[in-house]
Amino acid sequence: MAILKPDFKRFAAFLWLNFGLSLAVCAFLLFFTGGQPLETVYTVAALVSNTVMLYVVLAVPAALLFLFPAGRGALAAVLASFQTVLVVDVAIYKIFKFHQNSMVLNLILTPGGMATLGQGPGTKLLFAAIIAAMGAAQWYFWRKSAVLAQKWKPRQAKALAVVLLLFVAADKGLFAWGTLYDSVYITRNAQLFPLYQPLRIRTFASKYLGVKLDNEVKGGVDLRYSGLAYPRAPLRTEPPARPLNFLFIIVDSLRSDMLTPEVMPETWALGKRSAVFENHYSGGNCTRFGIFTMLYGIYGNYWFPMLGERRGPLLVDVLKKQGYDLRVLASAKLSFPEFNKTCFVDVPRAGIYDEPAGADGAERDQDISEKFISYLKKRDAKKPYFGFIFYDASHGNYDYLPGFEKFKPSYGMSQLLLNKSNVGGLKNKYRNSVGFDDHLVGRIMKALQASGGLKDTVVLVLGDHGEAFLERGRYGHNQGYSPEEIRVPLVLYVPGRAAERVSILTSHLDIVPTLLPLAGVKNAAQDYSSGRSLLAREERTFLPSSSWDSAGIITATATLEMPLEAYKGGVKVFDGEYRQQPGRAAAAFTPLIMGFQREAKKFYK
Repeated sequence: MAILKPDFKRFAAFLWLNFGLSLAVCAFLLFFTGGQPLETVYTVAALVSNTVMLYVVLAVPAALLFLFPAGRGALAAVLASFQTVLVVDVAIYKIFKFHQNSMVLNLILTPGGMATLGQGPGTKLLFAAIIAAMGAAQWYFWRKSAVLAQKWKPRQAKALAVVLLLFVAADKGLFAWGTLYDSVYITRNAQLFPLYQPLRIRTFASKYLGVKLDNEVKGGVDLRYSGLAYPRAPLRTEPPARPLNFLFIIVDSLRSDMLTPEVMPETWALGKRSAVFENHYSGGNCTRFGIFTMLYGIYGNYWFPMLGERRGPLLVDVLKKQGYDLRVLASAKLSFPEFNKTCFVDVPRAGIYDEPAGADGAERDQDISEKFISYLKKRDAKKPYFGFIFYDASHGNYDYLPGFEKFKPSYGMSQLLLNKSNVGGLKNKYRNSVGFDDHLVGRIMKALQASGGLKDTVVLVLGDHGEAFLERGRYGHNQGYSPEEIRVPLVLYVPGRAAERVSILTSHLDIVPTLLPLAGVKNAAQDYSSGRSLLAREERTFLPSSSWDSAGIITATATLEMPLEAYKGGVKVFDGEYRQQPGRAAAAFTPLIMGFQREAKKFYK
């Protein structure tokens, strides 16, 4: 194959013209920002910087194609396709508030999927027109590049390179500064541009520059510049004459089948006078999204804009306005995950206890229990309270104090050596740690009963997510959406309500729509949540669950796992026994994906 004499001036001009077109296309994403001045400066810099990065990656294969006669035609086709992909990505972001991913591709490529989006033949014609326009642009750019190459001066090229480098430096520098000093107008735009790579230097700055991190965070963004419509309508609230207290007790990594008289006798006893939800699922497969969905009542994908804007949950906001004493006791610091910037950003620091004494999770769990019991004894009984107790012993190391080794053999095990033949001892260690935390739940319930608190306190005992022990080849959590990872117990005690066992599918999303009406909120749940009241017993077609870059759609008979980033690959379907099914099985989920998509963007402006 012959190699042409390189004319890299023309190649540079051709690439530069395409760069300008890509910049213009991606500039439409600026319309999805809030417009605050600092935000505008940052996002313009990020737009140019991100486009530069895309072309740095594109330049090497483009240069290789340019060397060969046939390659130049192929180069034009590649760039036309690249520009089309960017146009489609902007359109997808407008519709879904996601960039291109397998969920979107499933809707587009599945027969009938476009129809469910309300897109008919006109959309296909528009898409064909875009492809034709991008092809025509390449023809024009190729002709124009010959003219520009003659005028190209080395001095101009150097000046242009310097300008582009300044944009890159401004982008990365502003984002790094924004993460260090909590500038929400910068950090909330980390997912605005496709394949954007932010620069985070928090650990480096703390260790080597002496920057103090995780001071008290104050929320949030000026609502004039907010990208969120949360709630969808102003809340109408009539506080009850005799307000209820609300107490959450979270046991980390607590999977559903741990709620037995053998493992959790104290919580089992509470269940005899409570509602026990037997098919309850976490809104996420890890702590971040599990806690987020239970306190906000909306899909896990909103974690990112809520973190960016430092917006707390409406549940806390309503209770705070009604004068509740807000108390959060956690065995691990609330700065990771960043609950101090999301779920509890509006809780005064005086009400937070997240640095307990203790060498391990069990000792720290015991400490926060004693602190809360002490609080119950001393608190002003005339003032209602919101309590959130987050145990950590059953997470990671599976800690427990001496005397709680009920299940044997019990031992730790390196994940590198873990297999189905030796996982039993590790699972017993986990069960013992759960049993220990259950013992602490019992102590709190006894203290609550002794103070008369069961007459006016709503109590929830539940897991943030589950934990797998190689039942289906996976260990731990944040691996997928297997029942072991996302199905958790929920025991809900409401004063005056009869005990019952509920078998319908329920979700962490349903907790806020259950509690806010008890606090006097009159709005329909749809105004502020994607869930429904646990007390209403409404059947649903699917439950959502979320992680960093993927989501699950769970039905009574199957589960769809779908990446939310293009690099994660395609969708996977699992049957009721969590056995993977052929790819064609995803077609049945198309209507459910549409329902997921509607809720995943409902609270954006």
